[in-house]
Amino acid sequence: MAERDLPLLLVRHAVAEDSHALGDEARALTPQGRAAFRQHAKKLTRLTPLMGIITSPLVRAVQTAELLADALGLSHVEVHPALVPMKGAARNVLKLARDVGPGWALVGHNPSLERAAALALGHALPDKLRKGCAVALRPEGRVFSLQWMAAPGRSLRRP
Repeated sequence: MAERDLPLLLVRHAVAEDSHALGDEARALTPQGRAAFRQHAKKLTRLTPLMGIITSPLVRAVQTAELLADALGLSHVEVHPALVPMKGAARNVLKLARDVGPGWALVGHNPSLERAAALALGHALPDKLRKGCAVALRPEGRVFSLQWMAAPGRSLRRP
């Protein structure tokens, strides 16, 4: 499959702890969230190959990215500050998506990812971006089109 035929994935981190003694940044995936995303990652590998994964530095996102990398047989996950959940993050995520292009997964948080997808598409997603959900976007110049959405334990959703 040629790079131009690959989608760009926006992946919301899997189910994480509600709180952590060290703060929000340290919240890890729950055992159930880890198990569910491990299964989901296998499904994602059947949907598309990827060249690389970039993640938010927050623990729950890094853990999600590592599970996806393991399923894909990728040995490296890159951490990037554009995926940190903060004011204006959606535009940072969209800029990063345009910079890296197709064949990459960006692992992050809501509402940043959902807003970035809406900016990329020019309209809201057809469904909520649930924890562990992956959205496949196809670049078409400066805009994107939606190929599919895949959430753990749910059917693949195409537009």
